[in-house]
Formats: sequence, C-alpha cells, structure tokens
Amino acid sequence: MEFINIPTALFSSPEYIGAEPVQRATWISLLAWCCEQENGGIIEGCRSWGMRRWMQTCGVTDQEINEENELYHFDGDHLVVFGYPPEIQETLKVTRIPSRENGKLGGRPKKTNVETNIGTNAGTEEKPTSVFSETNVGTGIGTNVAPYVETYPKTVREGKERKEGNNGGKKTTTVNSTPEEEPPADPVPPPTPHESFPGFSPGTSPSYDSSAWIALQPLAEWVKTLRPGWDVSKFTGTERSALLTMHKSLGGVVPEAAKDCVSRYLAAAPANASKWDYPPDRLLFMKTFGEIVQKAFAWDRAQPRPKKKFKPEQPRQPEGPVVDTDTAAAEIRVLMKEIGLGGNEE
Repeated sequence: MEFINIPTALFSSPEYIGAEPVQRATWISLLAWCCEQENGGIIEGCRSWGMRRWMQTCGVTDQEINEENELYHFDGDHLVVFGYPPEIQETLKVTRIPSRENGKLGGRPKKTNVETNIGTNAGTEEKPTSVFSETNVGTGIGTNVAPYVETYPKTVREGKERKEGNNGGKKTTTVNSTPEEEPPADPVPPPTPHESFPGFSPGTSPSYDSSAWIALQPLAEWVKTLRPGWDVSKFTGTERSALLTMHKSLGGVVPEAAKDCVSRYLAAAPANASKWDYPPDRLLFMKTFGEIVQKAFAWDRAQPRPKKKFKPEQPRQPEGPVVDTDTAAAEIRVLMKEIGLGGNEE
C-alpha cells in the first residue's frame, strides 16, 4: 500500500489516549512499515532484533519497542501492531487481479475501425461541432491552416466575423478556425523550501540551475556546516537526490531546535564512533537523517544539566548602633539594681 488508511476514530481510542507521545510516534512508524509490506499488521520473528535492525527497518529503537503499551505488543516472537486495516489490503489484492490478467493479454484491447473512422456518419453525428472536424472530413479544406493563421487579422483570430468580399452577389464570411488564444500565464515564482516539488520523483536529481535546487540551497548550506570537510566540494547527483528525498520527508522545514541538537550531537562525536551513529559523509547523513535526529535528541536528554548555584546569604548588619557587650552588660546590671532585681551587692 502506498498510503496509510487510518480512521480518525483511532486517535480517540483508549489504546491511543493511554499511550505516551514516544509510544504514539513509534506506533506510526510501525504502522507505516506494515502498510508498505502489506503483512497484515504483524511483524514476524522480530523479538530478537537488535537496535540497528529496528532502526534500519522501521526507524525505531529496540528500547521503544520493548515498552509495554496497547498500540503494539509481542505475541510470541511476532509484533502485533494496533489499527492495521486488513480490509484495505484485501480490497487491493482483489483489484490487482484484473490488472494482472489484462497485462498478460497485452494491455488494453485495441480500438476497432468503427471506433476510429471519422469519415462516416456514425463517427461524426454525435460528436460536438467543431470547425476542424467539419472541414477535415472527406475534403482537403482546412487541412493545412497553420501558414494562413499567422496572416489573419487579430479580430479574426479572436473569433469575430469579417467580410471577405462578394461571391455571386452574396456576402460570405469566414469563421475563426483556431481556438481562442489564452492570456499569458503569470510567471511562476521559484518554489519555496516548504514545497514538495511534485515534478521530481524519488531518485530524481535536480540540476544546479533548476528552481528546485535553488529552493534547496538553505538546507544544503546547513548540511555543509555540520562536519569538517563537508563544505569543500559541490553536491553530486546522488547527494542532490538524497537531499531532495530528505527535504520531502521533513515537509520542507527543519525546526531550529532540531538543527541545534543535531549540530551539537555531531560535534561531540567520539574518536572511534560508528558510522551509523555519526555519519562520516554527507550522503550517509542525508539518507539516515531521521535516525540521526532521534539519536541526537536521545543524546541531548542524557547530557548532564548544570545545576543552578545559590549564593550564600550575606550576614545582615543589625539595625541601630553597634554596642560593646561589656558595656551593655554593665548597663543591664545597673538597671536591674535600680528596679530591685539585682539583690544586695556589697
């Protein structure tokens, strides 16, 4: 299947509502791969897969798969994905049978002479009236009008009648035999980075002077800044094709948070890092961009955060004048003696 048929009711189901955001994203990736494979929503024999196998197959990690939830679960060694549309799969299988049989017979049946003969009444009576169809049936009139159209006045080309002279005392007119000219179309601006370039199929490599490549320039310049040496040479045809595919998978926009996270992740690459974790070249990076973004965010979450330092509170200066303790004690003894609390002292 080329499309995922997901009823909107699934997004209100208890299975979806009770899942975490990461589990929902993992479920979408699993469902997309199942629809592509048309496996009935069951990934067989996948319990023993490692992280690399999961990443390369479905774009998820084994840790995400092993989290218990209702959107996907293991049944023995098989993973069952919730919400797969088996009825759509069966419908597609039924519709493919006639197409396969017609292909074995050589495609569509050829048209007969009755269908293609426009010189008979059967082929012309029910067709809409047209100057070309009427003048080209059985005569040579109107068969080569291109040289004369250029010499016609503008009013005639626009469909207005014009007097050409008298023919036996009768006035004759000519009818425009060319379709009305359409007004010139507005110039098409170059596509913006968020467009999907429908004219380019997967595997197509946009040329350097195409509008598609001009729109891809900001994304290409960002890729060049990620690793040392990536900005030395121009993008090859294979790299331009990979960048176009990467552009379509992103919907044309890379969030600034993702750019910053990926840049810091690649800058912190260890010396003996795996090429699947830290791509050494631009082509592998663009082909595995979705996996690199997931790894970059996981790496960023695992980084220690600096703790906020609190400054110790400075001792406050007591209010009022500063009094010496000995002087204060003497004053207190005098005061107590005056009010009769100090006892008899000799």
